[in-house]
Amino acid sequence: MNRIYLVATAASSMAAKVQEVKDAAAQAGLVVGSYNPLSLVSASDAAAEIKAGRTATLMEKICADFLQQEFDSVDAVVVEGATGMSDVVAQSFNDSLATALDAKIYSDSEDADLFCPCRLLKCGKCLAADLAAEPAERKTSQAMFRAGLLLKASKAKKRIVLPEGSEPRTVQAAKLVIDRKIAVPVLIGKKDEIFAVAKEQGVQLPADIEIIEPSAQLAEKYVPTLVELRKSKGMTEDQARAALADNVMLGTMMLKMGEVDGLVSGAIHSTADTLRPALQVIKCAPGVKSVSSVFFMCMPGKTYIYGDCAINLNPTAEELAGIAMQCDDTAKAFGLPSRVAMLSYSTMNSGKGPDADLVREATKLVKEARPEMLVDGPLQYDAATVPSVGSLKAPGSTVAGKATVFVFPSLSAGNIGYKAVQRSARGTIAIGPMLQGLAKPVNDLSRGALVEDIVYTIALTAVQAG
Repeated sequence: MNRIYLVATAASSMAAKVQEVKDAAAQAGLVVGSYNPLSLVSASDAAAEIKAGRTATLMEKICADFLQQEFDSVDAVVVEGATGMSDVVAQSFNDSLATALDAKIYSDSEDADLFCPCRLLKCGKCLAADLAAEPAERKTSQAMFRAGLLLKASKAKKRIVLPEGSEPRTVQAAKLVIDRKIAVPVLIGKKDEIFAVAKEQGVQLPADIEIIEPSAQLAEKYVPTLVELRKSKGMTEDQARAALADNVMLGTMMLKMGEVDGLVSGAIHSTADTLRPALQVIKCAPGVKSVSSVFFMCMPGKTYIYGDCAINLNPTAEELAGIAMQCDDTAKAFGLPSRVAMLSYSTMNSGKGPDADLVREATKLVKEARPEMLVDGPLQYDAATVPSVGSLKAPGSTVAGKATVFVFPSLSAGNIGYKAVQRSARGTIAIGPMLQGLAKPVNDLSRGALVEDIVYTIALTAVQAG
């Protein structure tokens, strides 16, 4: 499925207009499917969600349902737009839905071009021309990425250990993960304390939720393995027992032993406290020299990958090349297109200086290691994202003007960049950081993480565990 057309018209004309698009697509030799989002949620309920400011939640729900449909064997999908709503709410619904599904709008409304002119097809001739053209690369909207992430995680059915088992947000997230069948949470903590916290939060945990109660007896099970793993550092059995008194180390050893598939921590632990046991015990994946991180920058109509925004302070050219290749792998693993921009303050050879030279050298190393990878740099952000600027500053580049993955030259640049977009670009959500390069998935939370952040980090971890 590589084309979606949303029909926006009056209820009395909807069936005829939908058939018109289907006939035009069939005439172009395409196999066509159809979808009606108002069979999932009623027009009145959809309108209520929009008026209450919950449009993003509504679109994610519709995208989740859309992904469950059997559209793998069709070339185009015709979507029925809003009916049974006021004109203003209907326009908002159609515009938001077209953005969420990356759909063209086929409409006979005089006011349609006020809402989404870049997607609008207003006549049969326009529709026929669009059907005859090569389909554009599909964009993954915020709603589609988030819905797809939860769907992938639910299919993976992975066990994710949560060392901060009695932390209130973690308890709430575990309940949601169970209810949505995203993963199997394994909480570390005292059972009585966890259930007491759940009661305080108004959360009804299932009686059979898996809880691992830390004890000296349980820790003893992992002592020989931990001593062996850390023997080069001179770790003794007593030191191993002391280390295993920390729930993060205990959970990391469970992951090492294959008892769980991933680990999520950080709601009350620092990044260092979460990452240190992973680097000591799980270690880097084969062929990987260092760990890095990415954020999935989910804007309303597209999803970008930003790296490294959380781990490496001032990477060398070799380390920066490794980060770029890890980001490329991550994009492909999550079904996103990968065109990697190596960012700098200059584009190509326009600027001189050690910082630009470092990015230039890193780009060279990536191209030598992976000749097939779409990567270019140095590129300024506007040259990487804006086609007109990219063609002017980097003519002939396979990445300039259409980058989807952005590698920042330093932690300062990356952290500032992702937070600037997250806080300034309307409707943007940053999911992450997700760690890359470990042999098994471990992910760190911000200590200010919301319950929803924890849920999505658990989902990311489950997908990484594959």
